[in-house]
Amino acid sequence: MLYVLKRKDEIVTLVDFLEDGSVYKFHQDLINPELAPLHDLNNHDWLKQWWKRRSVPISQGHIRNMLEKKGLLGPEDFLLKNLGLSLTDCYWISPMDSGLTWKDVNLFVNEFHGDISIGEGETEEKDKIPHYTPNGSLQGSLEKSWTILNGERGMIKGNRDQFSAESINEVIASKLHKLQGFDAYTEYKLIKINGREYDYGCYSKLFTSQSKELISAYDVVTSEKQLNDISTFEHFINVCGKYGMDTDMLRQFMDYMILSDFVLSGRDRHLSNVSILRDSENLKFISPAPIYDSGKCLFVQDSVPANDRDLLSIKTESFASDEMKMLKLVSDRNCLDVTKLPARSYVEGLYGLDSKMDEHRIALIGEGYERKIDLFRSFQLGEDLNKIKFSVSRQRFTAMDTKDIIISESEKKC
Repeated sequence: MLYVLKRKDEIVTLVDFLEDGSVYKFHQDLINPELAPLHDLNNHDWLKQWWKRRSVPISQGHIRNMLEKKGLLGPEDFLLKNLGLSLTDCYWISPMDSGLTWKDVNLFVNEFHGDISIGEGETEEKDKIPHYTPNGSLQGSLEKSWTILNGERGMIKGNRDQFSAESINEVIASKLHKLQGFDAYTEYKLIKINGREYDYGCYSKLFTSQSKELISAYDVVTSEKQLNDISTFEHFINVCGKYGMDTDMLRQFMDYMILSDFVLSGRDRHLSNVSILRDSENLKFISPAPIYDSGKCLFVQDSVPANDRDLLSIKTESFASDEMKMLKLVSDRNCLDVTKLPARSYVEGLYGLDSKMDEHRIALIGEGYERKIDLFRSFQLGEDLNKIKFSVSRQRFTAMDTKDIIISESEKKC
């Protein structure tokens, strides 16, 4: 099956696909390198790998059941049927001689189907171009879906188990950034999800557009050869600078992100959870993307460390393998204000909304969070964290107003 890989209406190359939606071959001699997606220079089959990574992971939510129900052969087949469309960039594939244009299919302006069930509800209108879904290119292992809520494009995310913890953590992270007066973050609100074991998912607005697209740190660091004597972190900074970004501004952003992740014990800031925004016309890097996907923090699906030594030994999937090594990347340890953090009572109050979580677990999370703040304060004072002994202070639980963090039923109406 022959398709044209396009960037909006500009041709990148011709691609042959197999029946299962995977790339058979692409025409290297016809490729337009300036328009091609950033990719791993060391991989001659980069487009095959790029397409495979672009497809929704089979482990995400109920994807496997949905694919079987629809008779699709796998995630790449799902992506192919939806023309490779995404809400994070302007790449797509057009069937040869189809006559389709970017205006016809782009999902930043055209309607699409998609709900928390993923991939249900295609249009039955025969006289219109079919409604595609951007969920075929949606990354991550959590159950999630792009949606149109009150005419606004955004994402609904679920959780890994019967608890609402990861969705609640996204709201806690949003609160932290808001208190800091930090603008470059994605705001999440809780949203009631029916028909699931967990009570709440979370919702966030789309922050990309036809003129502003998302490029992951993974694509950035693999797009240029990394020297042996330079860290992946510094390589990332340097490549971003090559594409026009202010590296001083980027360092300040990265410092803040690392420190806020430390306070929340975030351990999932892998290189697809760090991204930059690129101008889709001149292809220059504009700025770091707003901080997103902070849900895997506050000891979710794990025990709360019993002592400070264990609290400082949390492994991370990021530019370094643990939190202490991540802190060594920070240039300005004072770019996060320790006096402007969510109170323990706020964290415990949010967790109290989850009907599946018991009070003992909530108290342990609150205690671990409070201890982490104290450790962060010591770090800012220049103390050696490995030598610190810490005694826990407890705060009394106070009631919390939830009107600004939960989407009401009336708001959910489209």
